[in-house]
Amino acid sequence: MEQSGAAVTEPRPGEEATPPLSQPIAHEHAVPRRPRRAAVVGWIVGIGLVVLVAVGIAFVHTSAHRGFDAAANELADAAEAEWQAQRSLEGTESIADATLTASEQIVASAADDLVDPAARSALAEIGATASEARHGASTALENEVDDAFALKPFWTWELFAGASDLDRRATVAAADAAELTGAESTLEDSLDAVSEAAATLFASTPPASAALEAANVSARTGAVQDFRDAAADVAQQTRADSDAAVAFSVYAARAGTLKESAQQELAEKAGPLLATRLEIEAYARSISGGVLLDFDWAPFVAGTGGDAGIGGTATWDSARGGSSTITLSHSVAQWWPSADARALVTHEVGHSITSKCHALFDSQDPDANEEWATAWAISMGHTAEGNGVQAYGYPSQAMTDLAATCR
Repeated sequence: MEQSGAAVTEPRPGEEATPPLSQPIAHEHAVPRRPRRAAVVGWIVGIGLVVLVAVGIAFVHTSAHRGFDAAANELADAAEAEWQAQRSLEGTESIADATLTASEQIVASAADDLVDPAARSALAEIGATASEARHGASTALENEVDDAFALKPFWTWELFAGASDLDRRATVAAADAAELTGAESTLEDSLDAVSEAAATLFASTPPASAALEAANVSARTGAVQDFRDAAADVAQQTRADSDAAVAFSVYAARAGTLKESAQQELAEKAGPLLATRLEIEAYARSISGGVLLDFDWAPFVAGTGGDAGIGGTATWDSARGGSSTITLSHSVAQWWPSADARALVTHEVGHSITSKCHALFDSQDPDANEEWATAWAISMGHTAEGNGVQAYGYPSQAMTDLAATCR
């Protein structure tokens, strides 16, 4: 059915039909709905949760950074302590090497007649213990020192893992430092024990050297003086070091020279009169006041000897504690122990002892020297003509009194 004056448009599928223009359109007054309160609260809560999560993540990340930094600092401190402990132990190890080397050299030089054998054995045993401590120090030094390098990662989980690894390394470094420190303490204690044992050994040299000198009393004065100096040098040592090792080596060498000198002198004096000669020499040494005496023997001395009589001469030297060389004719041993022979030997010792009393008179005057020696023999109680009276006359009482003050 057609209707004039109106256009009809068929709606497309899915579209609402539009009323014809000729028809009145009804209008409704629509009021928009306000959001519900629950929705607003939900949005606020949601936003808050997001903020809290973000803050939490930031806090955790910051904490991870701080934890990593703290672990890195702890590792740096531990590694520094380990490095310092290693350097310190290496220094002590160097001292130990020198000490143990010196100790071994000293023990090797210390023959039974130079020291107390028990003290030498103690030093050898303590040195062996110190060598074990030295080995322990080497073992401790085999641990590699941590370089404390720590590359800082970015991600949070990597920071936590890195901090954990740094903590582990710091623990290892601290343990290594403690091991190094302990090894050094043990080594130092053992070195102190070595020094104490060495000091005991050094202290045993004076009586040993005195006994060795007495056993080789015939040695020449130079050998005796050198031996005494070497023995005194050893006795002054306080630690087992290179100086002590050198001192001991010299001591041992000069002891050998002392023995050789004594044997040579005895060989030169060998013969039927050897025992008497040694008795005479012992007597002279007993009254020489510590002045070292050398003895030479000859058929004639000062133009006298054999059946013609007895003769003797003496020199004196104030250097190195005083020494003298006495030369006697063979006839002195043949006349011994007559009063004249004893008086003559005493007269010669009077010359020898001038080395320690030369300031008491004009010792540069030959006549004063003979008066002194005669007076000294008289002051020792020898009145036989062999005291020098026959050759030089009686000394003054003043000189005899003066000579009596020199012993």
